[in-house]
Amino acid sequence: FFFFFFFFFFFFFFQAEDGIRDVERSRGLGDVYKRQNWRVSVFESRNIPNNLCSAFGITIKEMSDIVKLDVTHSNLSMRMPELKFDRTQSVASVKASLEKRVGTSADNMNLILKDSSGNTVSTLSDNESSLGSYGTQDGYILHVVDTNPMSITKQLGEENTDVPKYKIEEDKYQAREDTFAKFKEKNPELFKGKGKPKIDDEFEADKAAAIKIDNRCQVLKTKARGAVKYVGKVPEKAPGYWVGVLLDEPLGNSDGKYPNLLNG
Repeated sequence: FFFFFFFFFFFFFFQAEDGIRDVERSRGLGDVYKRQNWRVSVFESRNIPNNLCSAFGITIKEMSDIVKLDVTHSNLSMRMPELKFDRTQSVASVKASLEKRVGTSADNMNLILKDSSGNTVSTLSDNESSLGSYGTQDGYILHVVDTNPMSITKQLGEENTDVPKYKIEEDKYQAREDTFAKFKEKNPELFKGKGKPKIDDEFEADKAAAIKIDNRCQVLKTKARGAVKYVGKVPEKAPGYWVGVLLDEPLGNSDGKYPNLLNG
């Protein structure tokens, strides 16, 4: 039994090793791993030694070749943010890719490269040149100009004002029973308190009576401090009582006195 086990182990082991070393195709275990095809998608390659990549036949696409651009269109108000492009691809390839996104034919497409502020950097006029040769950077704008006057994008981008809009006459509208106005009449409880609240002319009069001129105070919204210079009504603003404040810091537009506070 021991002899049989040793013979089996020895034969199997060297049969597998033979598959690794043999130039010809072999059915050994090592040959299975040796003949694997390696495919690697786009990823960061700086941590992978070059000799290891060449040994396994791995082709690396550097992340520095990828650029993110916003895409705009001459006939459309849309803006496609941060579309990824390869700096090494040709302008013709970029146009073919954009044709599927914006609907403009590549043959009727001009591309203008703009910086993030919208200033023109270059016109991509050579279809054979690479995208990166025009100084493309992340955050730049790729503006598509559709040169076809009959383009579908032109029709989509323009508001059609030639179509007459239907407008019902007032008496016919009032005669109908399925309008919102009639629904509101029949269900007034559903709309109570929905309008703008009415402010009484004596609103907060009791609080105003407790405030004296030259009292120190602090504005709740801005936390700025100052002295009270007016307590009373400001009909030009709104009903109720108002308080005018002269701030300690050089802020605001008036001295807090009426009618000067109308400038604030």
